[in-house]
Amino acid sequence: MLVLVKRCIAIIVFGSLLIACRNDDIATATADEQIQLWLDSTGVIATREENSGIYYYADSLNPTGTQAATGRVAAIYYILSDLEGNIIASHQRVDGDSLLFKIGASAIYPIGIDGGISLMREGEIYNFILPPDQAYTDLSSGAINPNLIAHLQIHLTAVHDEPTLFAQEQMDIQQYIDDNFLDSLAINPSDSTEHFPSGIAYKRRSVGVGPLPSPGDTIIVDYTGRFIDDTAFGSDTDFQWFFQSGEPRDILSGFEFGVSLMQTGEEALIMIPSSQGYQESALIIPDFIDADLVEDNIIPDYVLRIAPYQTLLFEITRLD
Repeated sequence: MLVLVKRCIAIIVFGSLLIACRNDDIATATADEQIQLWLDSTGVIATREENSGIYYYADSLNPTGTQAATGRVAAIYYILSDLEGNIIASHQRVDGDSLLFKIGASAIYPIGIDGGISLMREGEIYNFILPPDQAYTDLSSGAINPNLIAHLQIHLTAVHDEPTLFAQEQMDIQQYIDDNFLDSLAINPSDSTEHFPSGIAYKRRSVGVGPLPSPGDTIIVDYTGRFIDDTAFGSDTDFQWFFQSGEPRDILSGFEFGVSLMQTGEEALIMIPSSQGYQESALIIPDFIDADLVEDNIIPDYVLRIAPYQTLLFEITRLD
C-alpha cells in the first residue's frame, strides 16, 4: 500500500512539473501559439477559423437540427473557463431558462461567439477557444484577466425566428391581461385594453384632460417600468423630453407611442413588446462584467437591466 501511495504522489508531482513547464511556455508565446500548446498537451483536435482566429470543436452533433444563421435568435447555455480548466462563470439548465441573442447583430459579448455560433445546429454542443481579440482583450474584471484566452462551451438549445418570439410575446401580454383581470373588470368598452398593430397594448387607468401631445411639446411623466412577471427594473419622476422632436434621444418608440394616447393627468399601463422596446438588447457573458463594459462605453447602460427580447410594462402618469 505504501508503494502505491508513493507511486501516486510521484505521478501527481510529475504531472505538476509538466503543467508548470507548459505554463512557462504559454506565458512567453503568442495567443495562437498558446492555443496550439494547449491543443497539443490535451490531445484536442480543433479547427481554426481563418478570419477570426478562433478554434472550435464539437462535443455533440445534431445533423438534423435547425442551422443557426444571421438574423435568427440563438438560445444557449454556456460554461466559461480558462485554458487551465478553471471555471470563471456558467449558465446551465439548473440556473434557469436559456439565454437569447440575435446572431450577426453584434448583440453578444465576447464578439467571437457571434460568428462561431453560425457553425452550429440546434441541440449541438461546441467548444470555442477565443484569442484575446475575440474574447475580452485587456479587460480586467473579477476572474477575467487581461488578454485572457477564453474557453467557452456553448450548448445551442434552440434556434428561433424573430416573428416566432414576437408572437409569443403577444400571447404573454394577453395572458397578463387575463391573469390580472384588466378587461373583465371594465365597466365601459372604453375601459378595455386597446391593442395596436405594433403589438402594443394600452390600458387606461384614469381619464385625463386637455389635448393629446403634439410634436415638439414638452412632455413630463412619472413612470415605473416592470417586466411581464411584475419585477420592477426602473422608475423616474418628472421625466421630460420634447415629444416626437426628431432629435436623437433615448426614448423608446413604444413608450412614446403610449404617451401619444394620453391627456394631462391621465394614468395608463402600456405593455410594449420587445420589437417596440429594446429588441435584441445584448447578451453579456459573463454578466458580472457588464458594468465595466458600460463604464468603458462598450455597451449602453440599459443592457445592465434589460435582457434580449423582454416585454416591458410601464405604469405612466402624464403630468404636463
